[in-house]
Amino acid sequence: MDASLVDRLVALRSAGSPAFAQDGNRLFHLADDSGLPQIWSLDLGSGARRQLTFHDEPVAFLARSPVGDALAYGTDVGGDERQQLWLLPAEGAARKLTARPDAIHSWGAFAPDGARIAYTANARNGVDFDLHLRDVAGGTERRLAALTGMQTVCGWSPDGSAILLREDRSHFDHELRLFEVASGSLRPLPRAHGKARYAALRWRKDGSGFYGLTELGGEHLGIVVYDRATDGFAPVFMAEGADIDGLALAPDGTLLAATRNRAGWSELLLVSTAGGDARPVASLPRGVIADLAWSPDSRRLAFSLTAPTRPRSLWLFDRATATARDLLPEIAANAGAGLDLVDWRLDEFSSFDDRRIPTFTAGPGGKPPPGGRKAVIWVHGGPESQTRPVFRPDIQALVAAGHAVMLPNLRGSTGYGRSYAALDDGPRRPDAVEDLRQARLWFGAQPDIDAARVAAMGQSYGGFMVLATLASHPELWKAAVEHYGFADFLTELRDTGPWRRRHRAAEYGDPERDRDFLHAASPLTHVDRIRAPLLATHGLRDPRVPPSETMALVAALRARGRTIETVIIENAGHGYLRRDHRRAVWGAVLDFLRRHL
Repeated sequence: MDASLVDRLVALRSAGSPAFAQDGNRLFHLADDSGLPQIWSLDLGSGARRQLTFHDEPVAFLARSPVGDALAYGTDVGGDERQQLWLLPAEGAARKLTARPDAIHSWGAFAPDGARIAYTANARNGVDFDLHLRDVAGGTERRLAALTGMQTVCGWSPDGSAILLREDRSHFDHELRLFEVASGSLRPLPRAHGKARYAALRWRKDGSGFYGLTELGGEHLGIVVYDRATDGFAPVFMAEGADIDGLALAPDGTLLAATRNRAGWSELLLVSTAGGDARPVASLPRGVIADLAWSPDSRRLAFSLTAPTRPRSLWLFDRATATARDLLPEIAANAGAGLDLVDWRLDEFSSFDDRRIPTFTAGPGGKPPPGGRKAVIWVHGGPESQTRPVFRPDIQALVAAGHAVMLPNLRGSTGYGRSYAALDDGPRRPDAVEDLRQARLWFGAQPDIDAARVAAMGQSYGGFMVLATLASHPELWKAAVEHYGFADFLTELRDTGPWRRRHRAAEYGDPERDRDFLHAASPLTHVDRIRAPLLATHGLRDPRVPPSETMALVAALRARGRTIETVIIENAGHGYLRRDHRRAVWGAVLDFLRRHL
């Protein structure tokens, strides 16, 4: 039964990342019909689709040239994140633009004339991302500026004179700079207000500045505009008590499409650039919206939409009729055929300091068995992230196998303001672990839950949280699953991809200054306390959490006679994108929980 269930869930399709063709009649997009995300073209008139790329690796992104239908896109090898850039011309075969398999090439932008691309790459030393310029036709490349840290090209001014760059010092500390192409000068822009995030930066058509998302000193991301003449930021639309987490500027410059994050669910807004007035788009299914893309004539908006019972699909909103439609309704139809998919419920619980912690829950329908349902508490990664109500085949598999599932957004999660996200920083890390204990006590006390059969599960940083709670509160857990988590802060900071070390140290703590705390907060330090049977999975090409973290944990637990099972995937990185990998991992999880929970 479990194998059949997993096979059906693994086979479900998804689509996203839309980009209109120059004539507005076709929509380029990513879809995994072939088993891996590849570029497809959808004819908006006939509905006919055509696959355009055929790699044996996932395509990570696509971007259309501003002067035609040539597409830039990126691939890596086996999830190693060392992305190479490709060009797919409007006619003809795709060709590789970069050929440094040891380096990460972070996509940036086409020049306004489409003849050049700007991007950043860490080819110089494996750590710092320099600014590069490449001629699309001839393939010649030159480094425009040697930079430090994690740098991203955020856009090219419409007149081609300047390139906007963002440095990510930490999740909540960014800096913007303008690179003047003719002179080679690099000028820092004034901060909107102290340490700030900047996202979705979109140049005005006249080049006088750009729109974007930042906090302006507040708790939440809102829409702002930067003016080059005054060299300052001004608010356009700030949503009270919620983040604006998506933004797209219509080509005619009159409207901004934006998404407002309301407790995880998305609200699609149309915001006037003239006065900042915001109008919600009605009649959309409740879900999570992303990938906003305007048509060249500014009359239609494409986006992706997903929900717990709805795999990600492409949607199209028409301004003239104020209606939206699913462009690939067969995706949802296939998901609903023969699968009893369940929705998630939003709830909250009180933690040790009376703070209310938001959580989603999902469970089988009908009457629970005598003694209550077995349960799983899932912890997201990051920690600068948020569990949102998206389609999760692995969660649906758990529910279909009889588990009730809780998905809390513990302190440290994003989406609830800067202060909430900072509550687990540095020495306050144990407070988040205590939140997880409180989540376990609250969920176990629900009348339909068997408090003696609760498992912890999580991925990446969530995997660390699983190990931390097993060591801190071993009496609470019957079993546990962790996917590519780390067991030791100090070895994680030492061995993670070198380009990530400073960024992660800003969140976790400095490995020299905070060495004693990091050692004490590491689950491996307290491995003697871990009692629950554990399943650990990891991809051998993971550049973020090295597989050595799992290997050290496995060795320590086996030396102590503990039950530890593993699934090691050779050609996978920080996550499982291939269908055969998902089949192996999800099947192992269901089997493990069947035996130990």
